[in-house]
Amino acid sequence: MGSKSKMIVKQLKKELTNLNIKRTKLSKFLAKQNKKTLSATQRELLKEQKQAMTKYAKVLELRIKNLEAKNDD
Repeated sequence: MGSKSKMIVKQLKKELTNLNIKRTKLSKFLAKQNKKTLSATQRELLKEQKQAMTKYAKVLELRIKNLEAKNDD
């Protein structure tokens, strides 16, 4: 793997780690909320945000795998 690719993979892995930490915190936050602590609209928006974060994490994982596989050739 070239040094530029290694650097990109390292950055992507760091981004993925940070994203996963935020997703976990959001999941825990959502689990503690109820109708009195958060409006229905806010709950739905946070659920949408969590889904977007999950999709983003999957894309990061695919990018990492692709770069690592590409550089194994």
